[in-house]
Amino acid sequence: MNASSGDEIDDVVGAWRRERPDVDVSSIGIVAPVLRLAALVAERRAGVLAAHELDQSHLDVLGVLRRSGPPYRLTAGELSRRCRVTPGATTQRVQSMERAGLVERVREEPDRRTVHVRLTTSGLRRLDEVFAEVVAADESLLAGLTPPQRAALETALRGWLDVVQAGLPATRPESS
Repeated sequence: MNASSGDEIDDVVGAWRRERPDVDVSSIGIVAPVLRLAALVAERRAGVLAAHELDQSHLDVLGVLRRSGPPYRLTAGELSRRCRVTPGATTQRVQSMERAGLVERVREEPDRRTVHVRLTTSGLRRLDEVFAEVVAADESLLAGLTPPQRAALETALRGWLDVVQAGLPATRPESS
């Protein structure tokens, strides 16, 4: 975080301490930079993906299917769980991506009741084209950090995520 971002956040924290001395606002010093970073990462990714006529929801589905290994297919329920979205959102994503030729729905033989979502050859090719660019864009945002800083940040963020997720209700979708 550069000095101006840090100064700005310090100003916000200071103003809240002045206005609400009864409330511990120290969390703002952590949460505000995380929110700003999340917005910057999302903006950078959106730009890369838009150049390929994709969005983050497409990348999520394509990536989950690709990481599942050959034959690159999962049930819709498993796809929902791994993408951490509702079944309705999964249906919308799959329909859109099916129209674009990136995925297809395949019925399981012999009873055909089980439906899988499978990455098409076109979807696999499209993901492989964009994936390296997405990772390079992410990497460019980390370029100013030293290896020890990156390791410490990764450890701290994963630890925080574990603590927060442990406090969530069990009905929440699992992380992939």
